[in-house]
Amino acid sequence: MPRLVFALLLLPAVAAAAPPAGQLLYQKNCARCHGANGQLGANGAHNLTKSNLNAFGRTYLVTNGMGKMPAFGRELTPAQVQQVVAYSLTLR
Repeated sequence: MPRLVFALLLLPAVAAAAPPAGQLLYQKNCARCHGANGQLGANGAHNLTKSNLNAFGRTYLVTNGMGKMPAFGRELTPAQVQQVVAYSLTLR
């Protein structure tokens, strides 16, 4: 019985250590141009830490692309797009 209690006490710590889904999707799809911290700017990518786009604008761009930015609307589900957008808004 004590082992079970100990294991249950560790669960929240393990769950909290996992990165947000949006971060994993960002690393897989966006970091090569925008960088891990949003500031890389490779291939003409904008610095996400200085972007004035809100969630609506970013959702449009991630879904449809524009200029050199590819569209991810066919690769990511709408929920995944929202997760990437939410994570991109945390980059400062």
